[in-house]
Amino acid sequence: MRSSAELHQGSNSAVVTIELRDEELRPYLDQAVRKLRSQVRIPGFRKGHVPASVLVARLGQEAVRREAVEDAVQESYEEVIVDNGLDVIESPNLRIVDGAQEGDVKVELDVTLRPVVRVEGIGSIEIELPRVELTDDDVNAVIDSIREQMATLNEVDRPVADGDQVTFNVITVEGDVQDVVTPYLTARLGKGEVSPEFEAALLGASVGDKVKVATEGDTDSDAGVKETILEVLAVRELVLPELDADFVAQVSEFTTVDELRDDVRTSMASRRVAEARSLFEQQLYQKVLELTEPKTIPEVLLNSAYQQELHEFGHALDGSGISLRRYLEMSQQDENSLAGQLSSKAAQSVLWDLALRAIAIDEAVSVEPQEVEEEIEKLKASGALELRQGGVSPLQEFQVRTSLVKQKAYRRLANLVTIKDSDGNHVSLSQLGLDQLVEASDESEAETIAEPVVPSEE
Repeated sequence: MRSSAELHQGSNSAVVTIELRDEELRPYLDQAVRKLRSQVRIPGFRKGHVPASVLVARLGQEAVRREAVEDAVQESYEEVIVDNGLDVIESPNLRIVDGAQEGDVKVELDVTLRPVVRVEGIGSIEIELPRVELTDDDVNAVIDSIREQMATLNEVDRPVADGDQVTFNVITVEGDVQDVVTPYLTARLGKGEVSPEFEAALLGASVGDKVKVATEGDTDSDAGVKETILEVLAVRELVLPELDADFVAQVSEFTTVDELRDDVRTSMASRRVAEARSLFEQQLYQKVLELTEPKTIPEVLLNSAYQQELHEFGHALDGSGISLRRYLEMSQQDENSLAGQLSSKAAQSVLWDLALRAIAIDEAVSVEPQEVEEEIEKLKASGALELRQGGVSPLQEFQVRTSLVKQKAYRRLANLVTIKDSDGNHVSLSQLGLDQLVEASDESEAETIAEPVVPSEE
C-alpha cells in the first residue's frame, strides 16, 4: 500500500491518495464476503451460507470490492494520516478512482485538516496581579481582625473618631419638612459600612449633633434642595483584648503570640499565592485568546468541545446533588442561556488549543522521543491510554506527543510574558507556586513537533 497527500490551496483540506495492489486487496475481499454473508438474506440459502459467487452476482462486484476497500483503508487509515503529516479533524469521504471492478485499486480520501491560527505579540503580554509578598502589616491586620471579633464596645463621651461604632438617624430635609428615613442606623467607621460622604460627616461629631452630608440631593424648583442630615445618637469605642498568651490560647491551639503569627503568615501566604496564581492563569488565557486570529472555528471542533463541556457540566451537577431545574432557578437563567454559556466556553477552549499549537510551532517547541515513551508508559499504567491489538498505534503516539508539546508551549508562553504586582514589582513564576513552569537555561535539543501540513493562501 502506497499513499500521498495533495493539499487544497486556500482551505484546510487535502486529498489523500491510497494505492492497493490486487494481491493486497484479496484478503479483504474474503473478509468482505464473510461480512456480507452475515448481513444479506437471499431466498433459498441460510443466512451466512450464501456462496460467494451468488453473493457477488446478487450485490454486484463493485459493491463487494467497495466493502473490501473500505476495510483495507480503515485498517491502515491512522498510519496513512500520520505518515503524511496530516492533522485530520473529521471522518474522510472515500471514493474509488480506479479498480472498482478488478485489478489494482486507487482510492482518494477527502479530509478536513485542523486550522492553523496566528498568535502575534505574546512577548508583549503584561499581567498585573495583587501584591504576593506579605508584610508584617498584613499579618498584623489579620490578627487585629481576630482581636476585633473578641473586642468589647464602650460608650464614650467624645467626638467620633475613625474605628468607632456610631448609631445615628438619617434625616432628609426638604424646605421645612424633616423626615427620619432610617432611624437608629449603626455602623463602624473606616470599614466601608457606610458611604465615604457619611463617614466624612460623622468624623468629629458628638452625641446630639446634627451634621449635614455633603452630597447632591434631588432638586425641586418649588421646595428647593433636599438635604441629608445625620443625627448622632451614640458613640462607642472598640476595646481590643491584649495580644498575649491568654488571648492566643482562647482563639487558637497555639500557646505563644509568635506561633499564632507564624500560622497566620503561612495561611495568608498560601491563600494569597493561590489567588494570584488563579488570576495569572485567567488573565493569560484571555490575553492569548485576544491575540489569536482568525477566531473562526470549524463546526466539527466546536461541536466536539461543546459535548465535552456539556458532559463536564452534567458531571459537576450530579456531584453537587442539584437538579438542572433547581440550578437554572438559582442562576436565574433558562436552558437556552445555559447552552449559550457552554457554547462560548467550548469556542474559547478550541481557540486556546489552536493557540497553543501555533505557539509551539512559532517557538520551535520540542519533545524528546524518551519523553513520549515515558508519558505513554504513565498513561498505560493509569489506564488512561486504551491499548489496541498490536500495541500503541501511530495516531495514539502522535496524540501523546502533541499533548506534551502543548504543555511545553504553555511553559514557554508563561516564561515570555511579563508579570508584575500592583506596585510595579516583578513577580516570578516561583512566587506563584509555578516552579514546574520555570524553564531551564540549558534545554537540550529534542524532537520538534511537525508543523501541521496546512496550505496558506497565496
